[in-house]
Formats: sequence, structure tokens, C-alpha cells
Amino acid sequence: MDFSRFSLEGRTVIITGGSGGIGMGCARAFAEVGANIVIVGVPAESIAPAVAEIEALGAQTLGVAANVAKAADVDTMVEQTLDRFGRIDVLVNVAGGTYSRNPEMPQFSRAPLLELDEQDFMTAFDANVKTAFLCAKAVVPYMKKIGAGAIINTGSSAGLHVQKGPGDLATYGAAKAAVHALTARMAAQWGPEVRVNCIAPGTIDTPRPAGTVRPEMATALDRIPVGRVGNASDIGGVAVFFASDAAAFVSGQTLPVTGGE
Repeated sequence: MDFSRFSLEGRTVIITGGSGGIGMGCARAFAEVGANIVIVGVPAESIAPAVAEIEALGAQTLGVAANVAKAADVDTMVEQTLDRFGRIDVLVNVAGGTYSRNPEMPQFSRAPLLELDEQDFMTAFDANVKTAFLCAKAVVPYMKKIGAGAIINTGSSAGLHVQKGPGDLATYGAAKAAVHALTARMAAQWGPEVRVNCIAPGTIDTPRPAGTVRPEMATALDRIPVGRVGNASDIGGVAVFFASDAAAFVSGQTLPVTGGE
């Protein structure tokens, strides 16, 4: 097999939510295969340390402070990327989550459905679906211009199946199911130049604010056949595959990365 197909040497990769746990795991993985990396996120003070870490791995790196739930910020992201690197080859949509840990991003509750108000319900879609839509729509014209591109969305195992429990992931799971469906539509409409795929992580151990309680972690080892929870590098490796020429015949797919859970 020609393993050079996994190389992304000289290609430019935008990672939204890039200064967070999974975003940084993706940035490290792309740095290892030679990509130029654009780390996008808020708050602004999170960007410089993230850029410094990835530059230390030898990658050409740009940091952009942007709230990708806002179209104007997304336009700024694209403009700064083109000014620095002149092209956009890959977009990794990581921004989102089970609830907003970032006060500058849309805020919503993880409460059961009967305890949610209209704003909570719709804001989960703003954080997870709208962000992916705005960023993908903004970069596709430039990918088509160079004749190739790859978009990797981030879904969730919560959008693939329902586990009996308190129901606190109900609106998040619905939003991530929408991301999975949106991925297939993007792939259908934007091919053949642009491939679009989605990663659906399972239980992933990433940094959380002090006091965050994750009840699912207590029983994780009983549920996960590979015998451990996931980490950010597990997601980064799959993202590199989807972005690379090794996945040239893969589009419109959602891949669970769950350790078999």
C-alpha cells in the first residue's frame, strides 16, 4: 500500500473548536502528517497557547478567535485563512458539545426534555448544527475552485442510539442526529470535488471545567469492549484518514468511534 496517501503535506486544515480537547487532538494529528493548521475558537485567550503547542510540532499554524455560530465571524475565519495560506483544503467542524462549556458560545441546558424551554432546545441546534452548516457553506466555494476538498463533521454516538437513563442528552442527541443527516446531504450536493464525512465519538475523556460531573464515566469500562474510554487522539487519527487521499472513495458516511460501545 502507498502510505504517502495519508500525507497532507502542504494542505491547509481549518479546525473549529480547535483550542479545546478534541480540537487539539485533531490539530496534533494533522501536524504529524504535514498540514498547515488553522485553529479557530473562543475565548480569544485560548488561541495563543494552542498555536504555540502546534507550532512546536513543526506545523505552520494560524490562530483565529471566532465564534462560528456567527456568520460574520465565519467570514473572518475564511478571510484570515486565505490571507495566510491562500487555500482551504480541509475543514474539521469540532465546535459544539453536550452543553456549552464556553461562555462565548451558545448556552443551553442538558436537562430532560420536559424541563427544557424553547431557547434551550433550539440553542443546542445553534451550537452543533448551525456551526457546521455556516462553516461548511463558507469554505466549499474555495474547495471547488481548487477542485478538491474534505469536510469532517463531528456527530456523536448520542445521535445514533438512545441509552435508557435520565434523558439529559436528549436535545444534544437530536442535534447530533441532524449533523449526521446534514453530512449525507452535503456530500450529495457538493461532490464530486468535495467529500463530506462525520465522526460520531463515544465516551471521550477531554478537559472539563472544575466541578463538571460526568455520570457516564463511572460505568464506562463496563460498557466499552476495548476496555478504556476514548481520548482526543483517537478522534484525530480518524479525522486525518477522512481528510487524506486514502479516503478518496469515502463520502457521506458517519463513523462511530466508540471503542465498540
